[in-house]
Amino acid sequence: MDGGSSGLEGLSASFAQTFTSLVEWALSWWVGGDDPGLGALRGAVMAIRPVTSWAVAAALAVSVVIAGGMLLIRRNGQDLAGLLLGLGRSVLVFSAGWLILASCWTLSDAVARWLIGGRPGTAAYAESVMNATNAVDPALGLTMSIVGIGCCLSFVAAVLSRFVIAVLLAVVLPVLAAVSVVRADAFGRGLAWLVAVMAFKPLVAVVYRVCHGLLTTTDDPVVVLLVATLSFLLAALLLPATAHVVAGLRTPLAVR
Repeated sequence: MDGGSSGLEGLSASFAQTFTSLVEWALSWWVGGDDPGLGALRGAVMAIRPVTSWAVAAALAVSVVIAGGMLLIRRNGQDLAGLLLGLGRSVLVFSAGWLILASCWTLSDAVARWLIGGRPGTAAYAESVMNATNAVDPALGLTMSIVGIGCCLSFVAAVLSRFVIAVLLAVVLPVLAAVSVVRADAFGRGLAWLVAVMAFKPLVAVVYRVCHGLLTTTDDPVVVLLVATLSFLLAALLLPATAHVVAGLRTPLAVR
């Protein structure tokens, strides 16, 4: 019995150490600004710009032909307005899309830094988690550490996904703008993800500030572990959740 208890304590301590180290690394990486930044985004976007140009040209040509055919058949003023608006939207996004994307990315980072303020110590955050895992029952500590590791990795994946989605949007949004000549709703779906990408970092900064305050002021180890785990889970879910909410807000507006 003692041997089994010692084994469980050792396993719990091992996973707790892994969880704590991952928490400190992930937060230091993100709060310290070592996640993919504007420079990496610019390099990726410029590398795929030739592909974007050909894709936009092809999509715009096909869309204009379809819209022109619909205009000749139906002779509807609404079709003409949609054609002109779509052309204007396509030209604007293709010519100024990178400038807008880079400006929004820079603003997002600046707002996140302002919300974090003086960069509250990630070491204190990780220390609170470690102390909590040592204070609870080994079985509970092991369980929470395993769940916490999964949530922490999900947060890292969300941060990297933000960068990948931003690169994809640099390609997709100009194409969707061209397609919007015949499908006005197509461009809105891309905009929903653009808003989510730009709002992600400030929203995570709010989560970090709130959870940092909770973790460093409470003495209840169970509360500390729950807050730490749920904070990473919430941060990981913010990206798709924001895109879903923005897309949902657009639906009634589009209907009207």
